[in-house]
Amino acid sequence: MNLLLASLNAAARTRLFPHLVLVELAAGEIVFASGTQQVQVYFPVTATILLSYQPGNGTATEISLVGNEGVIGIPLFLQEKVSPCSAVVCDAGFAYQISAAVLTGELNRPGPALRLILAYARGLSAQMAQTAHCDMHSIAVDRSCATCSHAARCPKTD
Repeated sequence: MNLLLASLNAAARTRLFPHLVLVELAAGEIVFASGTQQVQVYFPVTATILLSYQPGNGTATEISLVGNEGVIGIPLFLQEKVSPCSAVVCDAGFAYQISAAVLTGELNRPGPALRLILAYARGLSAQMAQTAHCDMHSIAVDRSCATCSHAARCPKTD
């Protein structure tokens, strides 16, 4: 089960669960590409999905991995139709898919579902900032770091 979905209260689960579709995701599958319109949100169950930022110059920077603790499609329920990031399946598996409109409808209700998703988004933003920091320093210093997800490319923080 996805931990965010499992953390919803009974009322939110009753409203959302009938709209969830369990989908199988293959390794390398593009869930959505940067700059394209998104209409679905994904809650990984056993799949792991890589978010990467593509500034338009042909390069891509890995910014986060999302597994069963999270959700793919945060820009959609922040009223953005297009994401600046791409999402590609790293580890094949399953995810729950739901229409962004249905999820947004639930999140427009005041209550715990909105607070839960916002708390997750805040944590994901912090992870992305740490990744960006580590990646910046890895260009200048080629040492290892035990404080971030890019351990092989990040300087030690003593």
